Amino acid sequence: MVLSWPGSRAFIAVLALFLVSPLIAPGSIGPTAIVSMLPFAALMAIVAIGQTLVIQQGGLDLSIPGAVTLGALIVARFGAEDALGLPVAILVAVVGTALFGLLSGLVITLFALPPLVVTIAMNALMVGTVQALSGGFAGQSPEALSQFALGRWFGIPVLVYFAVALVVLTHVVVKMTRAGRRFELVGENPRSAANIGIGTRGYTIAAYVLSSALAAVGGILLAGLLRNPTLTAGDDYLLPSIAAVVLGGTALTGGRGSIVGTALGALFLAQLSQLVQTFTQATAVQNIVQALIIGVGIVAQLQLGGTTSRIRGLVRGRTGAGTPAPE
Repeated sequence: MVLSWPGSRAFIAVLALFLVSPLIAPGSIGPTAIVSMLPFAALMAIVAIGQTLVIQQGGLDLSIPGAVTLGALIVARFGAEDALGLPVAILVAVVGTALFGLLSGLVITLFALPPLVVTIAMNALMVGTVQALSGGFAGQSPEALSQFALGRWFGIPVLVYFAVALVVLTHVVVKMTRAGRRFELVGENPRSAANIGIGTRGYTIAAYVLSSALAAVGGILLAGLLRNPTLTAGDDYLLPSIAAVVLGGTALTGGRGSIVGTALGALFLAQLSQLVQTFTQATAVQNIVQALIIGVGIVAQLQLGGTTSRIRGLVRGRTGAGTPAPE
């Protein structure tokens, strides 16, 4: 049954939005409008997948803006043939940014520090790295990257295929493999997972590493899409990445989630953004709606049985029933 699926809220929201959009702005779901919206929905989905993995572990990654910007900067600044070259620059961007995620995961798990505080500090560290590397100028993306990001296959943006493949791969790994099932168990009840011999810290650290790496991938593709990324390119991805996860049915208290639901949430937010832009370029309405989604999602999850201790743990640096994360 559709309503029993964790991503049902996102599916219903997307369906309702696409039905209402032509009544509000007739041109908002035309072929041209949809094709121009889909690449940004794809980028948001890629970034939100990483946020989903962290939230499934009862955490929250507020370093997303810095990770997206750092990925975009490295590939734009050093992707030219007379620098590192595009393949090497992409590798450096993903691995280098993932190291910040590794550091976040280590600090959170080894010292039981609050995810909110640690990831905010890590975001500041990445922003500082961006400023140090850029000298105030991000540079222009390599032409090959722009051609890929702006390309289309059978009339559909290439980035959509890329995002769909990533969503399917992540869904299969999380839902259909032993490691994925253990990952969800650790997020839902770390104490029980530890009692049956599962090393919980490794899964939590992996979530932050993957979140940073996927944010960097999003930044790389964003650099190709924009051609000239700014030094604040990632700032627009923090709130939407959380809203997409909540709308997609993943509980902020950790545990089971829906990668497909997150992707649908990203599609909803991208279409909402385009709809709002038909009336105004201001982002206030988008931010208000995203904040409402997060707020309503938290209340709904608590009413459906989410524990307040897991949410308090985001601030106090504890997980589960208020105990430090076990080994």
